[in-house]
Amino acid sequence: MWKKAQEQFKTRSLVATIVMMVVIVIASIIYVISVRSYMRTQSYSELKIASTEAIEAIEGQFRTERNMLRMIANIISSSNDSLHSLEVNTYLNIYDMNSQISDVAILNSNNKVIRINGLDLDSTGVLDFEDVKLKGEHISSLLEDLEKENVYDLRNFVPIRRNEETVAFLYGTTTPEDIVRAWIPDIYDGHAIVSVIERDTGLFLIDSSNRTGTTLENAGIRVSDISVSDTFENAILSGRSGYAIGHDTVSDKVMYFCFLPMNIANWEMVVSVPEEYVYAEVQPIQVSLFGFLTFGAIALIIYFLYVLRITTGSLIGIERRANMDALTGLQNRNRYEYFCQHLQQGTDGLACIYFDVNGLHDINNSQGHLAGDNMLKTIATIISEEYGESNTYRIGGDEFVAFRYDRDENTVRHDLDTVSEKVIAAGYHVAVGLAMATPDKKLLTVIKEAEAEMYEDKRKYYESIGKEMRG
Repeated sequence: MWKKAQEQFKTRSLVATIVMMVVIVIASIIYVISVRSYMRTQSYSELKIASTEAIEAIEGQFRTERNMLRMIANIISSSNDSLHSLEVNTYLNIYDMNSQISDVAILNSNNKVIRINGLDLDSTGVLDFEDVKLKGEHISSLLEDLEKENVYDLRNFVPIRRNEETVAFLYGTTTPEDIVRAWIPDIYDGHAIVSVIERDTGLFLIDSSNRTGTTLENAGIRVSDISVSDTFENAILSGRSGYAIGHDTVSDKVMYFCFLPMNIANWEMVVSVPEEYVYAEVQPIQVSLFGFLTFGAIALIIYFLYVLRITTGSLIGIERRANMDALTGLQNRNRYEYFCQHLQQGTDGLACIYFDVNGLHDINNSQGHLAGDNMLKTIATIISEEYGESNTYRIGGDEFVAFRYDRDENTVRHDLDTVSEKVIAAGYHVAVGLAMATPDKKLLTVIKEAEAEMYEDKRKYYESIGKEMRG
C-alpha cells in the first residue's frame, strides 16, 4: 500500500514537473518573441532617428547653399551690369567657397557658363538653358562635369531675372563624394550605408558604398521583408516611408533598411545597416534568452534568478537612459519636465539658475563637434559640482538649468559668479540668469524670469564682442 502510494506520488510529481516545464517553456517562448519584437521596434526607431539626422545634414547644407545663391542672384538681378562684367565677377566672389562646393558659376541663355576665373565654358550637351528654365529653381540630377572626365556633379540652380524675365541661372556645384565625406553624420560608428535616390529615375545620386550613378533596379538589393504593402523599389520611387530587411550584394550581408522621403528635392533617403550592428546593444539579452531554452528543466531555477536580475537591471537601465543625458551624464529634459510638473507652485527660497553656452556653434564649425562636446561636458561638470547632479539638468543642446534651495539671493548670486569664473578659466563662456521663487509664484514664472535674465546677459556678451547674438 505504501509502495503504491509512493509510485502515485512519483507519478504525480513527474506529471506536475512536466506540466510546469511545458508551461515555463511556452511562457519563455512567448516572452522571447515579445522581447524580440520590442528589440526590433526599438532598433527600427534608432534607425529612423539616424536616417532623419542624415536627411537634416544634407538638406541643411543645400538650403544654406541655396539661400546664399539667392542672395547673390538677387544682387545680380537688380544690377544693370553685364554678366561678364567685373562687378558680377565680384558678386560671385561673395559666395563662401568651401570643401563641399567646387564651383559657382552662371549659365546664360546661350548655354555658356560664366565662371569666377573668367574662363567661359561651353555647356552644350551637358547643360541646356531652356531645360533648366523649365524646371526653375532646383537641384539637378547627376550631370557631367564640364572639365573633368568621368566625374558627375550635382548643381543647385537659382534664376537671375531682369525685367520679369529669366536671363540666366546662378548655380553651385558639388560632388556626391564631397557630400558623403562632409555632410553625412557618422551613423552606427561608420557601419551604415547612406544613399540618396532620385525618385523620378531610381538613380543613386549619393551613396557611401560607391553605387553613385547606379539605378535602384541594378543595385543588388534583395528585400525579404518590408513594412509597407509594396515592393522595395516601388515604395522608394513613390516617396513612401518604412523599413525593410534584405540582402545587399555590395556588402554581402543581411541589412536593415530605413527609407524616408526628402523635402529638398524629389529624393529618397535610404540608410542601411548590417543586422549585427542594428542589434548590437540588445544582442547579449537575446543570446541569454535563447540559451535558457537549451538548458530547459536543469536551468529553471537559474533562469528565474537570471530573468529577475535582467528584468530589474533592464528596467533600471531604461529608466536611467530615459532620464539621463548621454553626453554630459546630467539629468535630461524628460527628468526636468517631470520635476516641473510635480512642483508647479514655487517654494520660498528656491532659486532657478539658467545657463546658455556661448560660442558652441562657432566651436563646432571651427574645431569640430568633438570639441563642442568637450565644451559641453566641461561646463556640465562645473555646474553639477556646484549645484549637484540631482539638481542640474541639460534641457537643450547648449542650455542647462539648476535649482538650489537658499533664501539668500546674494549668496546664490555670489556662487553663480564663481561658476561663471570657473567656466571662463576653462576657456569658455556661459550666459546666466537667476530668479528666486516666492510662495505666490509658480515655478514656470520663476523659470521664465531666469531665462529672460539669461538672454539679457547673452545679449550683452555678444554686444561686447561685436557679434550678432545667435538664437
